[in-house]
Amino acid sequence: MTKKEHPTLLFKTDTRAIPLKKALAFWEESAGSLYDFNIFQANEFHTAHCTFRLGDLLLTHCVSVAQKLSRSNYRIGADGYDHFEIQFFIDGHWRRHDGREEAYAGPGDMIVHDAAQAHAGLASDFCNLTLFVPRPLLARLLINPDDHNMQVLAAHEPMVGLLRNHIDSLFRLLPQLDEKQAATLVAPTLELVAATLNGVPREDTMHGIAGAQLATIRRYIDAHALDPDLSPFQIAANFAMSLRKLAYLFSKDGGVASYIQERRLEMARRALRDPAQAHRSIGEIGLEHGFTYAHNFTRAFQRLYGITPREARAAVAQRYRMAGISESQNWFDRASQWGRW
Repeated sequence: MTKKEHPTLLFKTDTRAIPLKKALAFWEESAGSLYDFNIFQANEFHTAHCTFRLGDLLLTHCVSVAQKLSRSNYRIGADGYDHFEIQFFIDGHWRRHDGREEAYAGPGDMIVHDAAQAHAGLASDFCNLTLFVPRPLLARLLINPDDHNMQVLAAHEPMVGLLRNHIDSLFRLLPQLDEKQAATLVAPTLELVAATLNGVPREDTMHGIAGAQLATIRRYIDAHALDPDLSPFQIAANFAMSLRKLAYLFSKDGGVASYIQERRLEMARRALRDPAQAHRSIGEIGLEHGFTYAHNFTRAFQRLYGITPREARAAVAQRYRMAGISESQNWFDRASQWGRW
């Protein structure tokens, strides 16, 4: 199957036909472009990997062996990838593995990974479908775009079933479509993903009034994150609640001050990777995002991401200096033509 025969096809590989060393090198280039991985029985490794494009979305069908996949804050700061992964296991299972709360997904369940947040999971021998969605396209449709990392939605939920059937149909249909036809499917796909994430109940969310208050306050913080007067005292006064109640609502986030700082650092990270802001100094970007002194910005950024703002900017600038699609780029850069995301 060639690109000429199927314009939407980007990659198709089955490593069972090549030596183990080359198979592992392919996995390092593909999965390793996004994740650190640990294959439990490397001498038995194999994968069958097929990726299609529809507009700015990527849809990947993958079969592989049991392993751990993790994405750290350091990688987030270094590579700047900013997308959602909507994943369905066809065979096998996945389990959250980050030392926090447990989550499990089996065949038919839906898993959400946010590339802008650290996450880790264990997968058995598996077959899955993953939709890669640039954050700007989906976040504007979500009620709480930053609350879905490692979320698992049960297969029996009607909306989950509807989305699963849609993505499965896309995978079967894309080989028959040209690029223009495939692009027309982007908007309805995004709307269905957003409707599923916004409308399916979550077991791990706070219930009732407290949950509604938390969601409202988070939206307020996101909208006013660059306001120099934003503080726990100002927020508590604005919502007519005690500091103690506010601290309780944000206890899972390490406190409201911590949440505010992380939101500001995330916004600063996006500014550092924005080519349109390459002329601005790191100190200027830090000041805009609430850090009066450049060394405080550097220290806080490095504490969160394990990399300095200067290093993060340099890593992203290196990718943007690559013209077109070259062999020097990793699999995910070549697949997504990252500058478009």
